[in-house]
Amino acid sequence: MSNLAALTAQRDGLLKKIRAIEAACEGIENENNAKRVQKLNLEQAQYSAQRQEIAAKLAVVDGKLAAINAGIMELGGTGVEKILEAIKNQRWYFIKNKPKILFDRNTGLIWANLNTFNYVGKENNLYNLSDVGDIINNYSFGVDGFRVPTCYELWHAVEDKTIPFHRDGDDYWKLLNRFYWACEYNGCKRSKDLEYSGATSYISDHPVALFPCSDYLIQNSDYQEKVNPDNPVYTEKERLQFTLDLFTQNELWPIFNDEAITELYKKLYFEKPKLVEQLQELENQIKQLQTVTLLSSEFDYTALLAKYDIKAIDASLIKYYQAVQQWCRELMEKVDYYEEQKASVIKDFNLISLKLSKKYEADTNLTEAENTLLCDRQHFFQKNFSLGMNSVKTKILAVKKQADALEYRIDEIDEGENSLRELAELEQEKRASFAFLAENTAKIIKNALRKIEYFEANHTFVMNAINIWENWTEGYRVFKTTYKEDMKHDCEDDGIEEEIWSAWYQDWQQLKYVIELKMQPVIERGLRGSMPTNKEVKTSVPEQLIHILDDYKKQIDKFYKEERKGIYQKFAFQAGGNLQEKFETESSLYKFVAMLQSELQDIIFNCKNAEDRVWILNWANSLLDIQIDEVLKFVANNDLQKISHTILDEFAALKQKNYDIYLADAKAYSEEKARREKAYNSLIFKMRKDLAK
Repeated sequence: MSNLAALTAQRDGLLKKIRAIEAACEGIENENNAKRVQKLNLEQAQYSAQRQEIAAKLAVVDGKLAAINAGIMELGGTGVEKILEAIKNQRWYFIKNKPKILFDRNTGLIWANLNTFNYVGKENNLYNLSDVGDIINNYSFGVDGFRVPTCYELWHAVEDKTIPFHRDGDDYWKLLNRFYWACEYNGCKRSKDLEYSGATSYISDHPVALFPCSDYLIQNSDYQEKVNPDNPVYTEKERLQFTLDLFTQNELWPIFNDEAITELYKKLYFEKPKLVEQLQELENQIKQLQTVTLLSSEFDYTALLAKYDIKAIDASLIKYYQAVQQWCRELMEKVDYYEEQKASVIKDFNLISLKLSKKYEADTNLTEAENTLLCDRQHFFQKNFSLGMNSVKTKILAVKKQADALEYRIDEIDEGENSLRELAELEQEKRASFAFLAENTAKIIKNALRKIEYFEANHTFVMNAINIWENWTEGYRVFKTTYKEDMKHDCEDDGIEEEIWSAWYQDWQQLKYVIELKMQPVIERGLRGSMPTNKEVKTSVPEQLIHILDDYKKQIDKFYKEERKGIYQKFAFQAGGNLQEKFETESSLYKFVAMLQSELQDIIFNCKNAEDRVWILNWANSLLDIQIDEVLKFVANNDLQKISHTILDEFAALKQKNYDIYLADAKAYSEEKARREKAYNSLIFKMRKDLAK
């Protein structure tokens, strides 16, 4: 088990023990249990030491790697180039970690190491050809695929007399003073006589010595073709690299004629990879430890609290302030580390905090209700979108400051003449239990982290929400100044009295105010979580709602800036024209409501959850009814007796139509919306007709 795994297992074990203690009899208040907790606390205190131990091991591995690299450099040139040069000058290789085989560079075949393999039987007797298959199969070479070689393979292995089993100075082609060796020719086992050259020098049944081989390393490859000196495709260095690759890919440790090269190969391809692996493992352990200690909104403060003897702390004022100081220091360390890891996120949103930090100042051009709306909106954004750990650290440091003050007071009392009485009075003062204090400070941290985690996961939505807040706030101020002045000058140029255009602006303002009230609830809903959709969309549902609301607002603005005056002028000189003007105005405005509802329909029926559909409809209801309410209020205020009560009752009944029952069927919803729009226009026409009588 790794140090980290052991560490994690220890932690889980300790937490399990602690929970068992808390659940038993009197729980942690029991004196015996308290002693056990103290013992567990000592074990848990070893965590930091184990982290340091891992870091120390990391440094040792780094040192070993540095030493290996330095040793390689001392040999001059690159290590790989020296190894390739050695491969060039050597054909046959015994293998350090496979001592029962011999490797042939030229062919890629591996052969039995005749120093360890019984190439002849007992008392140096040769084998019968019929027995050689069983002898090979019953021997463990450490590599698979051993067999009797072909006559060609056997001859190519011995013909240049460099094979280690050829005796120096011997003019004959033979191995270990043996002429007859087993081979295969045309599918039959033969006795190869090495004294004569050529593949046909064999006897069918002469007893033989045995020199098995295997093509295990080069199966399904073109190794022999690649390393052939006559191959014009590859350079000499590339051909040598194929052999080196064969060694490394099969984790073979070849023994070179030059011991220094063998040692170099060992360092490069055995020691260094293992050290790099150890290094990676240790770095992963460090990373995991850092991940474990990194704060999150799921931060379990009880794991930290477990090492504190709560009963003893609450029973001693000195232990109490010391524990509070220590607790705050631990939390501050975690907060600092968290800030370091999340620096980029916190930096981005600190810029937002600067925008929101300015105190709202009432605008004299706005009504009291409008100032309240914008002030409350800014406060909402400050509360929900200001980010950073400074306020968290301030609160934690405030707690520590109180513990420091408690220590200072005790020191002051110790200097006085009435210390016993004053200490007794100090001891009787009320203060939060240590467990409650720890829980509260953890809550402060978790609330802040929850906000940061949301921002990190919803960066685009948050940035868009801030832009919406800025644009809408500034836009409303422009409406109350520039737009109002533009309407005034435009109407005065046409001789329209202030009383008239002021009434238009008042209607415009009421509509704008209702629309402004709708923005913040959408942002609030977005902060509570996602609204899943059936079809994938580029922007979130709350952002879509803000977009169509903004379009509706722009249509209202355009109407009052460009069309309202024309409707007045159309009916200005007709009898009862002011009434017709009002109804045509409301009909025009209702078209924008109908467009808004059509866009809402697409959003509503793309929502996967029924509760989200209902929420959107409830949010939009007051906007959908605003023109109906305005007409009914106008009729009531002007006591229009000419309009029949039947028509008014039917008009008022439009408000009673409940879209909720159609939320499960997009077609039915669309049909009901069309019927309502038709009914509205029809009833407006009837009202205007009654007024014309």
